[in-house]
Amino acid sequence: MVDFDEVDEFDDEIAVIRGEIWDNCQDWCYKCDLVIPENDPKRTMKRCPKCNRIMGFILKAGIIEYLKTLDPEEREAREKGVWKHLSGLVYKELDREIHIYNDFPIPKSWMKIESVDPHDARATHWAFGAVSPEEIEIFGKKRHRIYWYEQLLPKGDIESIVRNVKGLRAMQGYAEPSVVILDKKHGEKTQIEEKSWQSELEKAGIRHIRLSHSSAGDVELGHKVVREYLKPQYSTLLGEAKPGMLFAKRGCGGPKGIIQYMFNYQYKEDGDRPEEKYKDWADCVRYAALEQPVYRGPKEETEIQEALQSRMDNAYKLRRFGSGTTRQIAV
Repeated sequence: MVDFDEVDEFDDEIAVIRGEIWDNCQDWCYKCDLVIPENDPKRTMKRCPKCNRIMGFILKAGIIEYLKTLDPEEREAREKGVWKHLSGLVYKELDREIHIYNDFPIPKSWMKIESVDPHDARATHWAFGAVSPEEIEIFGKKRHRIYWYEQLLPKGDIESIVRNVKGLRAMQGYAEPSVVILDKKHGEKTQIEEKSWQSELEKAGIRHIRLSHSSAGDVELGHKVVREYLKPQYSTLLGEAKPGMLFAKRGCGGPKGIIQYMFNYQYKEDGDRPEEKYKDWADCVRYAALEQPVYRGPKEETEIQEALQSRMDNAYKLRRFGSGTTRQIAV
């Protein structure tokens, strides 16, 4: 998963990725509400002189060079924040010849991930992926190839949904994934409702839940990251180019499958945002792409989980000890 200490390193591209004004990226620290002059030498340090936060200081020439890499359809949106002309498919890079693979047994050593778009009034979308040891590059950082190999559209109550999920996990030869990425909008508790999908899934035995990124601009940023994964990347070991993200022909196929939704996912006519019709599976893929998962082998994964469990147990003991001490003093 992404080291969240690294997230600020995206800032060089945040403005043009999100279609904001150049100056938002160039010379303003939102945290300090501080404007830094364009020619200030401190700009070359890429840090705010007040709070020392890493910022997206980038010379105008650098932004222009980045914009030159975009196709004409996208440049105006990135440069001026005008998205209304971007009607059409969200993922035009998708190609059935290169992004779909013939199903094969996923190696047990590959790191399993799951991504969930839950719904109360209709079927929940639960996508199953595997992170292979194959290295790729995403925004200049070492990441690993993702294979989407299976999907579920479970209905009913939480218990029945979890039974279906655990059944599919068993068929794939694993009990728990490294992470379950859950739509934050449905995952969090609200002031009105005491229950949430996260709390109910955890009660039913789903562990390692991480809520999806849900900040302003993250939808379009997610599309950008997915597009980066969809780019073919040459592998010296394999001697061929393969995308950073692939989809199983049988496991993710069908009229309601991930493949079909990804190919049909498009912007509304006004271009402001994507249509709702095919967003569910596309959202699952986006949630995972924003995490940029990094492969960990079974041994490393076990060690990490044991360390986390030990920390939780120690924290629980400390709370119990603290409560007991407080009671004794009160008496």
